[in-house]
Amino acid sequence: MHYYCNVCGKKYLINELVWRCSCSNFLILKTKGVLKKDDIINERYSLWRYEKALPVKLDDSTVTLQEGFTPLAKVNWKGIQNYFKVDYLMPSGSFKDRGTVLLINYLKNLGVKKIVEDSSGNAGASVAAYSAASGIECDIFVPESTSRGKLVQIRLYGAKINLVQGSRDQVAQTAIEKSKKEEDVFYASHNWHPMFIEGTKTMAFEIWEQLGFDIPDNIVAPVGGGSSILGLYRGFEELLQAGEISRIPKLFGIQAENCSPLYSMFNKANKEFIASPTVAEGIALQKPIKASAIIENIKASQGDVEIVTEKEIVDALTHAASIGYYIEPTTAAALAGLSRLYSFGKISEKETTVTILTGNGLKASDKIDGIVDSFKDSIH
Repeated sequence: MHYYCNVCGKKYLINELVWRCSCSNFLILKTKGVLKKDDIINERYSLWRYEKALPVKLDDSTVTLQEGFTPLAKVNWKGIQNYFKVDYLMPSGSFKDRGTVLLINYLKNLGVKKIVEDSSGNAGASVAAYSAASGIECDIFVPESTSRGKLVQIRLYGAKINLVQGSRDQVAQTAIEKSKKEEDVFYASHNWHPMFIEGTKTMAFEIWEQLGFDIPDNIVAPVGGGSSILGLYRGFEELLQAGEISRIPKLFGIQAENCSPLYSMFNKANKEFIASPTVAEGIALQKPIKASAIIENIKASQGDVEIVTEKEIVDALTHAASIGYYIEPTTAAALAGLSRLYSFGKISEKETTVTILTGNGLKASDKIDGIVDSFKDSIH
C-alpha cells in the first residue's frame, strides 16, 4: 500500500511521514475495493465494523471514541420524503471524527508526538479530541471569526488555540509555517492528508448498509474542502469495485453563494470569483486544495454543485429546528440546497435522496442567536 501523486506520478510508502508530494500536489492512498457484505463485523456499532476496508486496524492500542454508525433518519422535509444522515451525532459533534480517528491513529502508530492543524472549527475540535485521547500534543490554528462554542471545545480538550486574522486560506498557511519552524512537529491537515478520506468514506458504507445494502439515487452535502464528497465517492467506488453495487449515487455539493469557488469552477464561470463573508463558516474556503478532485468526482457521479443565499441558509436552519434538528449553519446550507435541487427539478420526489447533516448547532449557538435575530423579519 502506498501514496501516489496523480500529477507527477511519485510514490511514497505508507509509513513515510508526508502530507503532500514534493511537487506540492496532494497525495492519494492507493486502495482497492474489498468490502463485502459478509465482511461487516456486526457486533461493532461504530465505523470499525468495516475494518477490512480500512488501512488502520483496530487493536488494543487503537484510540477510538466509538465514532460512526450514525442514524439514517427518514424525514419529511417541506413536504418531501428524504433521509438525513445524522452525522453530527459524533463524539466531537461533527462528521470530521470519521477522518480524524484514522489520521490520528495512523500518526500515533508512526510515533508522532506533536501536531499542528488548521480548521474553521469542527476539524480542529475533532483533532483536539483524538489528540487528547492519544496523548499527542496539539496546536490548532483557526480564524478569529470562529464560533465561540468550537473554541471552548478545542480549549477544553487541552489543545493550544492560535487565532489568525484573515481568510481560511491564510490560517492554513500560518499553520504550515509553524510546522516548518519547529522540529518534530507534523502538519496533520485534514484537507491535505490522504488518510482522512479513508475515514470519511465509511459514510458511504453506512448508507449502503442502512438502506438494506442498497444505494440512494442522490446524496446532498455541504462542500468546502471536500472531505465529505471525496469520502462518499471513494466509499461507493470501492463498493462498486467489490461488486456490491452497480453504480455510484449522484453527488450534489452545496456551497454558500458568498463563497462558491467550486460552483464557479464546475460551471466554468468567466468572471473572477470574489468571496464575501458567509454564515456557513465550515465551507468558507476560497481555494480548496482538492478542488479538481472534488469537481471530477461530482461530474463522474453525474451530480452537480449548487449555491444558496444567506437567507436560504437561515431559513433552512430555522425550519430544521422546527422539526427537531438543531444544526449549524454549514449543515443548513445542505438543506437549503436540497430545497433548491427539488425546485429546479434536478432531483425528484420519486427518487431516494440522503442529505448529510455534518455539524451540531450547539457548536455555534452564539452565532446562531445573532444570525436568527438579524434575519428574523425575513424568516418564513
